Amino acid sequence: MIIDIKKIRLSGKDEQAFFFEYLPETDLVDIPNAKLITPIKVSGTAYITGNHTLYIEGSVNFKIEGECTRCLNHAEKEFVIDFAENFDSETEGSYPVVCDRVDLSVIVNDLIIMNIPVSFLCKEDCKGLCAVCGANLNEGACKCEK
Repeated sequence: MIIDIKKIRLSGKDEQAFFFEYLPETDLVDIPNAKLITPIKVSGTAYITGNHTLYIEGSVNFKIEGECTRCLNHAEKEFVIDFAENFDSETEGSYPVVCDRVDLSVIVNDLIIMNIPVSFLCKEDCKGLCAVCGANLNEGACKCEK
């Protein structure tokens, strides 16, 4: 997932649209019984803002599948994260430009890790399981005495 400033300049433009499918090297999901579905889709536009700097606007689209933390049913959720970031080796805290190239894998990994929920739910209003009999409360009330 490399954006090359020289190639953009050689095309006679100062911006370039991009689309990548990304397979991370490590598992970025630390939710028990859940995993990242790959490939991750990354798209956007890179704008040259200086001799060795870029501004990139884009989105990261990924899915997680696994076991709902509350009811234990299988669930799959899609996440779309929009981002806008400057890439500049001279600015502290900025993602770097190395040899007029930007590797988007670092920012994509960061965005996924920062946006993964703490618990994985099949739906936001999941009622979970009865603590007494274990019935799935999403399917109706259980027969336990309250």
